[in-house]
Amino acid sequence: MDNNINRILAKRFQTTMIGSLFEFEKTFGYLWGHDKDGTRNLTQAEESFRDAWEFTRDNILNNGNKQLRQALLDIESLSGNVQYSYQFYVPKQEKTNEN
Repeated sequence: MDNNINRILAKRFQTTMIGSLFEFEKTFGYLWGHDKDGTRNLTQAEESFRDAWEFTRDNILNNGNKQLRQALLDIESLSGNVQYSYQFYVPKQEKTNEN
């Protein structure tokens, strides 16, 4: 498989995953103190939400990476099966007296 295609596909998967996580953090990050410096000043609720977010984030990234690896294998297996063959049919010519 073309290594360039693999890099492009990997980048698309990663951008989708990271971009989605970023949007979620923008909207809901306040729940786990995303805008705070460090973890020392978190409330108990924020710590609980942060633990839940880290667990969820890891699962999303692990699943996305697993799907990327599978997609690359799928493409490789499909591209290996592409074969073309051509057959040309030439009609038989009848013998005439001129031949």
